Amino acid sequence: MGAVNARLKAFVVVFVFAPYILPNLKGPIMLTLLLLTLALYVVQTFIPPMFMSRAHGPEALRHAGGPRDTALAPSKNAGRALRALGNMNEALFVFIPLALASLHYGLDSGLAWWGAFTFLLARIVYVPAYILAIGPIRSIVWTIGHVGLALMATALLKTL
Repeated sequence: MGAVNARLKAFVVVFVFAPYILPNLKGPIMLTLLLLTLALYVVQTFIPPMFMSRAHGPEALRHAGGPRDTALAPSKNAGRALRALGNMNEALFVFIPLALASLHYGLDSGLAWWGAFTFLLARIVYVPAYILAIGPIRSIVWTIGHVGLALMATALLKTL
């Protein structure tokens, strides 16, 4: 329980101090948040193979170097990581156009920024919550991420 409290405190500290830190970065903040979200996606693509390697050992390496005609059965955590990655694919389908439209219209602060920031933080928390099967927290974090998307959409609708 202590580790959960420490993570919660770290999350709160980042959320409280980020508005003071991120605006001092050079360049559009929305672009930075977009690139960080894409970096998270790249990192997330490496997680399922890591779990597969642990579960199957040398057989996973032979499989990866072979023709891959048959699929290895994913371990429990690899399966969860694959589902979390699939969920990220679905969420990026909404996030990327919203972020690009925000960049186009110069929405680099306010609701658009908070929405992108909320989405990114929620996705960072979502991956371990899904893999570790922390059910209620996973669902809450997923909802928070989608609230971030709604904030971004609201900011864009205000420009009309």
